[in-house]
Amino acid sequence: MTSGIHEGIFEAFEAGALRSASIMPVMPAFEQAAREARAAGSALGVGLHLTLTIGRPLTCAPTLTDAGGEFLSLPRLVTRLCTGRVSRRELANECRAQLYACRQAGLAPTHLDGHEHVHVLPVVREVVDAILMEEGIRFRRLPFERLRGSPFPWRRVPARLALGVAARSGDPRQRGARAADAFFGLSLFGSASFADDLLRQLDALPRGTSELMVHPGHVDATHPVRDRYTTGREIELRALTSPAVLARLRQGDIELLHFGSA
Repeated sequence: MTSGIHEGIFEAFEAGALRSASIMPVMPAFEQAAREARAAGSALGVGLHLTLTIGRPLTCAPTLTDAGGEFLSLPRLVTRLCTGRVSRRELANECRAQLYACRQAGLAPTHLDGHEHVHVLPVVREVVDAILMEEGIRFRRLPFERLRGSPFPWRRVPARLALGVAARSGDPRQRGARAADAFFGLSLFGSASFADDLLRQLDALPRGTSELMVHPGHVDATHPVRDRYTTGREIELRALTSPAVLARLRQGDIELLHFGSA
């Protein structure tokens, strides 16, 4: 998204706290982020962070943008999707353009997720699934975080339930796609005690593969006004690079992977 955010991501990667990231081709810092991702080599898996609610599209997409040519906010996008006012052709063209931008930058996307989880919205999900199957990208994020067994069962319940319903409706795994066995991170989002909560979540991981969503980063003057997650990014970065979290990751019962190695 910005230089500060991807610098924070690479700090966490170099510390040994993460192996997977996703990139936003529509944002100004894309080229710099792509160069650093290429330099990381196969140790870092890089996916497409499909973006439809911040920045400007790579294609002509009037049904996805406002009068100034900016992507719509999430509520306005959802309204247009639910009222049939989004062109599937424009949506497909934009998705392909973002995917091809990654490849032209020398990256081979290992997976797809979405800014504000737009990839699981109605219509978007159907278009994206078809393109990913054509392009041979099988992994995608399913942001369904179970309440049962969670160390934080009552946090962000409305968001977790809404995303869970969207993610499980027309589950792409039924059509040959793949996802992690479990997903976590919504209940940690915005936590003031992120480091302690992250340790509790790591202790509670189930058997199998789990995707743990985090948003580390530095917030600088170029941070988009529409993205209001600021202080939390710095808190997450400090937690991910803290001695306690790094020691927990090295205990031997957790293996860090990316989608290209899963």
